[in-house]
Amino acid sequence: MKARAIAARIAVTRKGRVDAEKDASPRPVELKKAKSLTHGDGPDTPAQQASYLGRSDYLTAHLDIDEDDATHYNGPGLRAGAFQSFEARIRRNVSSLEIPRGTLRQSLLQNFLHWCRPWMPLVSETDLERLDARNQDTLLVTAVLVAGSIVSSAPEAAVHGRRCYQRAKVLFYTNGEQNHLHTIMAILFLQWLNPSGPEHVSIDNSSFWLRTSVALAHQIGLHREPDPRMAEARLRRRIWWALVSRDNLIATSHGRPRAINAEDSNVRPLRVDDFEPGDTDALLFMQFVQITSTLGDMTEHYRRGTLSDRKKIDFEDSLRAWVNTLPSTLRLYRREKNTNKLTEYDFKFRQLHVLYFTALIILFRHDNKNDPPAPVSLLAASFISGIFEEFLTHEDIPHLPVTAIFYLMVAALLQLSYQRFPSLAVHRNDEIDIIRLSLDGLKKRFPSAIGAERVLNQMMNHSTSLQDTPESTRMKVTSEEAEFFAPFGPELCRQWGSGFGPRPAVPFAMGDVAGVGDNAPAHANDGVTEMAGQGQYAEGHVIGNTSTTGGEAAPGSGRVDSLWDATGPLLLPQDEDTLFSSEQTLDTVGRWWWADWVPEADLDFLSKSL
Repeated sequence: MKARAIAARIAVTRKGRVDAEKDASPRPVELKKAKSLTHGDGPDTPAQQASYLGRSDYLTAHLDIDEDDATHYNGPGLRAGAFQSFEARIRRNVSSLEIPRGTLRQSLLQNFLHWCRPWMPLVSETDLERLDARNQDTLLVTAVLVAGSIVSSAPEAAVHGRRCYQRAKVLFYTNGEQNHLHTIMAILFLQWLNPSGPEHVSIDNSSFWLRTSVALAHQIGLHREPDPRMAEARLRRRIWWALVSRDNLIATSHGRPRAINAEDSNVRPLRVDDFEPGDTDALLFMQFVQITSTLGDMTEHYRRGTLSDRKKIDFEDSLRAWVNTLPSTLRLYRREKNTNKLTEYDFKFRQLHVLYFTALIILFRHDNKNDPPAPVSLLAASFISGIFEEFLTHEDIPHLPVTAIFYLMVAALLQLSYQRFPSLAVHRNDEIDIIRLSLDGLKKRFPSAIGAERVLNQMMNHSTSLQDTPESTRMKVTSEEAEFFAPFGPELCRQWGSGFGPRPAVPFAMGDVAGVGDNAPAHANDGVTEMAGQGQYAEGHVIGNTSTTGGEAAPGSGRVDSLWDATGPLLLPQDEDTLFSSEQTLDTVGRWWWADWVPEADLDFLSKSL
């Protein structure tokens, strides 16, 4: 009799769970109230804050598990007694590390808000002012100073940034921050520093800090849709999607597994009302999360060897949908008199589109390494060079995140791969010069750019020994492929004329390194050819220029030939003994996808050379 009663209760419980799962809305994290404790740490310390536990989803008994009640016990852990005092002493000792004050401090805070916050919109200027005025030594504010120092041009910013980073590490490891959401936000901000490249094992790089923040996020249930009654529900969603975007970018750049499995989360996509009223970066961040998620999913399938033809079509549809539904305020070109006209330069919007073009290059790369590059990849790589040319012109390279190195690597590999096809390599030298100059600026802040530069040097050295393909190369752009470029025009793409009709003269001949900011590209062109989708392009449109010129600099062009030697490797602007002092330990960025692009003989050459 008892057995039947228990079975009946279990059946009712299971039925209730099944009914709940049928509800279309995500199941939120329930509010948990911690009871006051009379012993050990106080109720507001991390040891006593409620954590997320999902054991009741797969553990069944005659009664549901009361996860809330299970938290109410005295568990002081390592923070009791002498250990707590020991941590406090460490924090007092580290306070001797001088951190920025006065004008420099305010400059770093403003740098963070202007250059970093758009990609991590977790604190507003008002929040930052309040936190800074209340307590200048919190982990969150210190991490903001670290990020601000990376994008600062002040001579003393780098030194102060390293000091702030050491201070932030001490505050983190000694439980100096009592608010777990602030701790996760701070860890996200620390990832701007990247004192070591992904080629070296480190507890200071972005990959390490990302997984630390994800582990803490899982503990507090950020991966579950928050209860709308939570005061910080909107912030929790933004933090979660900031973690997801970072995870996708780092996994793609490093070729490593992601720390977050989307199947474990039910946090709904972001909406404008998840941001503070009037937040101008809301739409930007929402689109950023979407394109990074597509890139992360795509490269994960490539890495695992599970990218079927059906999946590839799905990714193509996702990219088309992303670029065609992009809000008009974020577009690279605007529609004007039956043509697409380049919008005024905006650093944030340009960065957003670099991700799109990077995804196109990877998705459309040819499996046969001896084939000419796919036309979609060819055009996308040219767009990346054009956008980075703008970054150089506006002197914005120092404000880029470390992931920009990977985007440059993707474009460079594609451009070097068509060196053997002279009919496609008319603008090769100019585009490679842009990438070289961009890496030269990035390596001043990020060591991994040195590894990327080594790849270009070795690849170029080997590629110049290969025999050119004698015949003119002709490639076809289908009407479906042309749709990926329908919203764009020719101004940022040197290869545009090869595929979509006449284009203006090459807008920008690379000047010397110091003067690159003085030579603005002449982007104005009111007579651009109308793009696909407007009735001009038929199925199988041919791409190919029969010119056999290699893009040599014309006399008086102003380009510095010392950066490019057609008979040898790219020449370095620094002394090699200084730049490559640890040659045996330096590796390349993004090695995981080399084998898909580089012929076996070339790959063997590179492995022996590095």
